[in-house]
Amino acid sequence: NLLQGVPFHFDDTLRVFYEGSFWALLNPFALLCGLVSASMILLQGATYLMLRTEGKMAQRARRAAMLFGVLTIVLFVLGGLWVGQLDGYVITAGGEAAAQSNPLAKTVVRAAGAWLGNYQRYPLTMVLPLLGIVSAAAAVSLAAVRKAGLAFIASSLVQAGVIGTAGVSLFPFLLPSSSDPRSSLTAWDATSSQMTLNTMFWAALIFTPIVLSYTTWCYRVMRGKVTEQHIRANSKSVY
Repeated sequence: NLLQGVPFHFDDTLRVFYEGSFWALLNPFALLCGLVSASMILLQGATYLMLRTEGKMAQRARRAAMLFGVLTIVLFVLGGLWVGQLDGYVITAGGEAAAQSNPLAKTVVRAAGAWLGNYQRYPLTMVLPLLGIVSAAAAVSLAAVRKAGLAFIASSLVQAGVIGTAGVSLFPFLLPSSSDPRSSLTAWDATSSQMTLNTMFWAALIFTPIVLSYTTWCYRVMRGKVTEQHIRANSKSVY
């Protein structure tokens, strides 16, 4: 729905009004994107289960990884071809990065194929969609030969490639407006104040290492395969 635009607008006092309905969000293109998301996340879960289980469950996870890897490739390619036919959004005046944050202080027009513009201006960004496709193919191949660790790494790269592709396609837009294009929110419109950014910088500098430390510790404690013997031996503590 972001790629198609959402029907909302700001009035002169920057109050926002949504003009659509919930059911309008469930359109064919949005549902296709939902299937892309579901298939790539199921691929990630399946490759992780290959790492953590054995026996019949690991076999089922392997088959699921191969199935959802292929589905991810097919659906992602279909989504990319569809995006090429959509009307994208282009800023024609205003909207400078250093300007004061005001969604209405710019002119935006819709143009056919505009979502492909960043790939033409910055050819290196083509690495992202290619990463999504190639990594999904690699995950399928590695799952087929039971290389669980490498399949999980490949699946993780799929997530980065697909999500990165969506971000590059939209940039600098975050929330395009289909009913009033100039109300579209860009990365510059949605930026916090300098004071907020400074505060969050120091908060992130302090707390990010803490979060990474306890997350690493959790993964270390729960490392290895979950076997039947392990469950029986730890029946009072395993969850």
